[in-house]
Amino acid sequence: MTTPQSPDGTATAGGTPGGPPPGTGVEAAFNLGLVQGKEPGSSGVDGPAPTRRESPWVRTWRPPGATRRLPCLVCGHTFRRGDQVYLRYDADHRLVEVTHHMPQLPCSGLVQEAAQTDPRAAADFFRGVDLGDPLPDEVHVTRLMPGDPVLSGPEHVRCFVCAHSLRPFESAVICPCDPDPVSPGCRTSAHQDPARGLTCYEDWQPGLEVTRCPMNFQPRKRG
Repeated sequence: MTTPQSPDGTATAGGTPGGPPPGTGVEAAFNLGLVQGKEPGSSGVDGPAPTRRESPWVRTWRPPGATRRLPCLVCGHTFRRGDQVYLRYDADHRLVEVTHHMPQLPCSGLVQEAAQTDPRAAADFFRGVDLGDPLPDEVHVTRLMPGDPVLSGPEHVRCFVCAHSLRPFESAVICPCDPDPVSPGCRTSAHQDPARGLTCYEDWQPGLEVTRCPMNFQPRKRG
């Protein structure tokens, strides 16, 4: 379903002009009750919404026909608490599509995209952030700049701890289980970005050490 834009560029709630009218039968009423029970405040019609801890698209909801919970079908990133999303429903108030709806991830097509960040300026800024709070060299913290191999591919690499996809400009620990430059081990990754509140690696390994690979538990090789 396509939803018209308001003059300020944001989406307006409601059905598609000329599209199927909202369902009024028992099934539609039941579906609307489910929607409002799972997402309080929802009207069961197309529109933006915040992602909360209990939002169904974070936990259990699957797109129609899917066999598993999927990330955003446009950008491939997972839905995190606090993300603004755009919800689309069918005529019977069944949720059929969830996409990101914010300047950094304008997947809905109904929000203005954020201006592109100057890669050199961003690199300089984050280099200063990292120097201000350094970690031991063997922890292998990496700042994920656009173009990093970890960010490429049809499915984004996910944090080993929180299971959310890694996004540009976040820092993460890349598993150093085998530092061979040709075949650098399993490359398991975990967020370690205190400035963003992403301390997944430190929460998992408070000692900030890697003695065994988190995937196969074999002793870490030394480079």
